[in-house]
Amino acid sequence: MMNNPHIKILILNYNGQDIIYKCLESVMNIDYSNYSVDIIDNGSTDDSVEIIKKSFNNVKIHQINENLGYSRGYNYGFNELKSETFEYYLILNNDAIINNNLLKNLFSNAIHYGYNNIYGPKIYYSNTLKLWFAGGIYNKFLGIASHVGMNEFEDTVFYKTQQTNYISGCCMFISKENIDNLKGFDDSYNMYYEDVDLCHRALKNDVKCYVVEGQPISHHVSYTIGNHSINK
Repeated sequence: MMNNPHIKILILNYNGQDIIYKCLESVMNIDYSNYSVDIIDNGSTDDSVEIIKKSFNNVKIHQINENLGYSRGYNYGFNELKSETFEYYLILNNDAIINNNLLKNLFSNAIHYGYNNIYGPKIYYSNTLKLWFAGGIYNKFLGIASHVGMNEFEDTVFYKTQQTNYISGCCMFISKENIDNLKGFDDSYNMYYEDVDLCHRALKNDVKCYVVEGQPISHHVSYTIGNHSINK
């Protein structure tokens, strides 16, 4: 594996005119030399595509004429990019704000714990110090999944890098090889549990999940729910 593999940041967007600029602004400030950014637009009816075109001319946009939902939308993107050459995806919500060392941190953990595993950062609720995600627990017998650390404050609980049952689809670092082998997300899931299912299927191929320590990213959860977005 090369020292700085090409990482494809893939963002699914639907009517994100109020959030996509800040998301992409944070992405453009990443301190990493070998990445590119693609947007899958899920049939937006607002001005988000125009905002992207106007302000971020180095972002490639794949426009779909309808809202395919989370799984089918991302799978459309995976299919579009199948013949391109790069090593990793960073699957990212359009309502996420990331820190500039995120890619370096994720890849350094891949060097340490294994290139073929799945990684993700801790995630805060937007504009707070409350955690939204610090790992995931999945009970396959009951079919129940829950986030570790939700609503806790990072100043009272510090989570080290550790293996976890799944990584949130809000921000998931995964090899292109894994995505291709797993044939992306399961289309039968439309908005929730796609990430849990993907990680569960990956584990059958001995692919583990790790949530990594370091500066968390933020996630505008209320925007996602309030606007019935395709995102997590």
